[in-house]
Amino acid sequence: MTQEQKNIYIRDIFLLALWALVLFGINIWGYDLWSPDEPRYAEVAREMQITGNYLVPHVNGKPYLEKPPLLMWLMVISSYPFGEITELPARLPSVISGVISILLTYYLAKKLAGREIAWLSALIFMTMQRVWWQARFGQIDMLLTTLLLSALCCFYTCLLYTSPSPRDS
Repeated sequence: MTQEQKNIYIRDIFLLALWALVLFGINIWGYDLWSPDEPRYAEVAREMQITGNYLVPHVNGKPYLEKPPLLMWLMVISSYPFGEITELPARLPSVISGVISILLTYYLAKKLAGREIAWLSALIFMTMQRVWWQARFGQIDMLLTTLLLSALCCFYTCLLYTSPSPRDS
C-alpha cells in the first residue's frame, strides 16, 4: 500500500466515522430513557457505580443475571465525565458501537470488493432504519452487532493472511 493509498484510506475512515457520529449522535440526550430496557440497563449501571460491585449486576437490590454486564460497564465508563448515569452516558456505548460497525463494514467490504463497494456498503448500512434506531438506543443489540462484525473481520483477515496460495499446492 502506497502512502497515497494510506492517506485515502485514513480520509475515508475519518469521513465515515464523522458522518456516522453525526447521524447516530444528534440529540441522543434530548429525550427520556425508553421503557422497558433503557431505564433497567441504566439502573443496573447506576447501582454498579454506587455499590462498586461490577461483577454481579443488581437492579433494585436484586441480582440481574439476564444479560451480560458489558453494556452496563460501558455505561459506567461513559458516565465518568458527567458524574452520573443520564440519557447521554446510557446511549453513548450504542452510538460508539454503531460508528465502529460502520467502519468494520467498510473494512470488510474494501477487502472483499474494493473501495467503491466499501463506501456503498458502509453508507447503506449506516442509513438502514434498524441500524440507526439501535445505534441511538441504549440496548445491547448494537454492541452485539459490533462484536460479531469484529469477529467476522478477524476471521476474514486471518483467513486472508494464512491461506496457502494456489502455487503452494
